[in-house]
Amino acid sequence: MSTSNKRLRAGPPADVQEAFRATVYDHGVPEMAAKIGTPTGTLYNKCNLNETSPHKPSLSDAVLVQVVSGDTRIVEAMAFTLGGTFLKLPTVDGVSDAALMEMLCQIRIEDGHFHLELQKALRDKKFSKDEFAKIKSEAMQYVTAILEATKRIEGLVDD
Repeated sequence: MSTSNKRLRAGPPADVQEAFRATVYDHGVPEMAAKIGTPTGTLYNKCNLNETSPHKPSLSDAVLVQVVSGDTRIVEAMAFTLGGTFLKLPTVDGVSDAALMEMLCQIRIEDGHFHLELQKALRDKKFSKDEFAKIKSEAMQYVTAILEATKRIEGLVDD
């Protein structure tokens, strides 16, 4: 499950080991094992939440699984565990000046989406889990728009 273009997305697993297991299982253990060059049985052991042997996923296993799958749940769970959040930065190389202006406009659009969801939630003076999920999703889109524009502006810096 890729994070791209998801407005309403369930949060990542709060446990990093569970995120590893879910990512590998969702992409198929035998298939993932073949892609990362690990024996299938070893990968099953690394995914086992109750495993007591030394067969636990390493940091390099986690990175490789995410690179191969394009699935960022593991790093999302790590960020959550550390009290943060993960944002995938877009590639903005070669973006024209007109596209930069569009990015700057997108910041305002995302700002509006965020505040609209906040306003809707405030109408009844309480927040449901669904309302909070929408607000959080819009906040992430807002922050991402700012980071996209900032990354593009960085490309304009003369050395």
